[in-house]
Amino acid sequence: MSPRPHRRFFRLPFKKDGIRQEVDEELRFHLEMRTERCQREGLAPTDARDEARRRFGDFEQVREEVEEMMRKRMKATRKSDLIDDGRRDVAFAARQLLRNPGFSAVAMLTIALGIGSTTAIFSVVDGIMLRPLAYEDPHELVMIWADYTRRDVVLPDLRREWLSWPNFSDFRDEVSAVEAASTFSGWTPTLTGAGDAEQLNGVRFSHGMFSEVLGVDPAIGRGFLPEEDVPDGPSVTLLSDGFWKRAYGGDPAVVGSDILLSGQPYTVVGVMPASFLPPSFLGTDLWTPLQFDLSNGGGRGSAFLRSVGRLADGATLELARSQATELGSRLEQQFPEANTGVGYNIYPLRFDMVQQTSAALWVLLGAVGFVLLIACVNVANLLLARGASRRAELAIRVAMGAGRGRILSQLLTESLLMAVVGGAIGVGLAYVGTDILVGLAPTGTPRIDEVAVDGRILVFAAAVTALAGLIFGALPALHASRTEPATSLREGGRGASGVRAGRLRNTLVIGQVALALILLVGAGLFIRSFENLQNVELGFEPEGVLTLRTQMPGLRYPDAASRHDFMRPLEERLSAIPGVEAVGSVTNLPLAGLDGDVSFQVEGQPVPEPGQPQAVWLRRITPNYFDAMGLELVSGRPFNIADTDDQPQVVIINKTLEDDFFDGNALGKRVNVNNRDNPVWREIVGVAGDIKNFGIRAESRNAMYVPFYQISSGFMFTVVRTSLQPTSIMASVRREVAAIDPSMAVASLQPMSEWVDDSLATDRFTTTLLAGFAVVALLLAVVGLYGVVSYSVNTRLREMGVRIALGAGGSSIHRLILHWSLRLALAGIVLGAVGAFAATRLMGGLLFGVEPADPATFALTAGVMAAAALVASMIPAIRATRVDPIKVLKAE
Repeated sequence: MSPRPHRRFFRLPFKKDGIRQEVDEELRFHLEMRTERCQREGLAPTDARDEARRRFGDFEQVREEVEEMMRKRMKATRKSDLIDDGRRDVAFAARQLLRNPGFSAVAMLTIALGIGSTTAIFSVVDGIMLRPLAYEDPHELVMIWADYTRRDVVLPDLRREWLSWPNFSDFRDEVSAVEAASTFSGWTPTLTGAGDAEQLNGVRFSHGMFSEVLGVDPAIGRGFLPEEDVPDGPSVTLLSDGFWKRAYGGDPAVVGSDILLSGQPYTVVGVMPASFLPPSFLGTDLWTPLQFDLSNGGGRGSAFLRSVGRLADGATLELARSQATELGSRLEQQFPEANTGVGYNIYPLRFDMVQQTSAALWVLLGAVGFVLLIACVNVANLLLARGASRRAELAIRVAMGAGRGRILSQLLTESLLMAVVGGAIGVGLAYVGTDILVGLAPTGTPRIDEVAVDGRILVFAAAVTALAGLIFGALPALHASRTEPATSLREGGRGASGVRAGRLRNTLVIGQVALALILLVGAGLFIRSFENLQNVELGFEPEGVLTLRTQMPGLRYPDAASRHDFMRPLEERLSAIPGVEAVGSVTNLPLAGLDGDVSFQVEGQPVPEPGQPQAVWLRRITPNYFDAMGLELVSGRPFNIADTDDQPQVVIINKTLEDDFFDGNALGKRVNVNNRDNPVWREIVGVAGDIKNFGIRAESRNAMYVPFYQISSGFMFTVVRTSLQPTSIMASVRREVAAIDPSMAVASLQPMSEWVDDSLATDRFTTTLLAGFAVVALLLAVVGLYGVVSYSVNTRLREMGVRIALGAGGSSIHRLILHWSLRLALAGIVLGAVGAFAATRLMGGLLFGVEPADPATFALTAGVMAAAALVASMIPAIRATRVDPIKVLKAE
């Protein structure tokens, strides 16, 4: 009789044909048994066979049912076997790690360093660039700019310039692909009546920004109403969550009450959610309706607005851009005076908010990826070395019947368990590292408050951990799984397999050195670039200067005379503070990031063609501003107290403007500034040196200075030069301002050197991190090289002993080891130099004053790597020279 089906099942082959063959045999057996039974009941053989088939049923159906049953049993058995094998592999891997605590600790800490740093950097990249904005359907939001790329003008970013109200209004009404658009501008009101006067950061939004464009409702109260966004409309405001809690302790009763902003009562109608991130203006305290008045200087040439829009359902960014291009062409024909060469640019809002930081963050993420890869290579080399010591163990297992698949599974399980433990430690490091990175990030970094190690980051860390475990575990496992029992047991660890392992370790070390050199070159280029930025001639002397910003509210300072009456005593009082050497004021500080371009005309020269205006950076200054700022006057005279509005109109220009328009001889010539229809000609009485205004990287632009007492402003920065530490006179400065006007708020009270530091903050952040990653990569590469050389020396002790016994001196042994190790390092340096030459092409836009293929940087970093490799090889080389040949040969 055939074996019972449930017993025979466990010997079934896995292939479908094998299952069918077994089923057919079993079914034939049962059919024959039924036929015999029918014959014993008295039926003829032919009739017995037919009756047996009738009783048996549909042969094909029965066969399919039996096959399905057997497949299910096989699947369940295979699953059970896999689970059991996995449990055994994990338990054995844990015992192996505990049996070698030193090796395990080094390997896991190495991989933890790589995973932790990678996760921390990715958390910053994700929070700033990848995470969706906290708005309704954020992928539909776009930023709308004016495009000046076809104009012959010098601006910070010709593709992202501000809009005029008429050009925005036409865009809003005629570009159907954008279903809603709103515009906004900055505002710095002074809060009074709630303690000390405080200057706030405000934004004026046109109607629809919250409800129609961003899709965000206030957390408390209501949003703005359409009837509130009209000229001379009601004075209402929305507070940010941070300002509400800071100024009013989070009291809901503030909604509906009035607060004084620049001397005018505003009704608080709501408070925005804590998660609300306003586009473009970070650190905003409050919002008010724009209430734009077209009759009050709002022509097409008056560009001071930014705009956010929402794409219509089904509309694409390409469609919106196409429609905007058509509109720009039509407006150019209709209004050539203001719109010649002016178009529109549309970008996704998320991209626009982070575009200035994205390149640096991608570089850092790539760099930390290299660190992780070097760490993986290091651990792979450790596993290869450990695998050589386990060859006998693995050979015995193979000899006892373990297949290559089982060996491979076991070794990969050990690697993955090591990676999991290292990854867990790395996640802990990532929490700490992310907090450090957020603290080091430059002030004003967009979305930095959204950076956190959350579920998204933990999923990333888990994926990186699994990938790292496979990367550093696969090669050693594949190599070890090829063990030949007879050879390994006979040669005791030497032979072809050992040679192959040695070659693989050497290759990995070369790769480590190459990757480390790429990072070193990148860090070297950034360090040189940062040094160049620090050594740029600013055109003024920031040391010893204190700055403060005041804004004179229009209700209390409605005209030039009242503003003059504030500035004169202010500068006199500040000048009387002990240690103060000079005091002056200007509408906008250098490096403050504030623009103020106007058009101008040179007397006797042709009027500029439409669309190609002569733009100049204009600042109003008080007489002693140049002395206080340490700004050089190249020729002519500075302004004085007699340069008032009832005296001849004067102007000072910078050296660039003199060279561009006056062939180096501008004194006595006249210009008309921003008044084409009714020109007011100003005599050039001085030429000032060029300064860095729009960032240290930006080239100097045409600039003019006019006397504050001829054209006043309610918004002024005052600079105080002192022989003391600038911070030591802050209290005195506040006291003197309050003595003139107790309700006047003082803002930006800080040393001028901090403005300079802030302008370098992004470069400093990137350079510091990249240099740190490069140092870590160098250390890992050196440790890897040391490990390989040391292991090689240990495996060649017999050879060293024989050489010494035959008369080789210590110096020759020393040279032998160093020559071999430095050949590995040199191969890695050459390979790394080629990789760095290709990789640094991507950094060109981030460097300043240094070429991506700078020979000095390549040579210096290659020298550092060679020196580090030499140091790493010295200790094993010295140990090789001290081998006792007698002990070694006896041991053999």
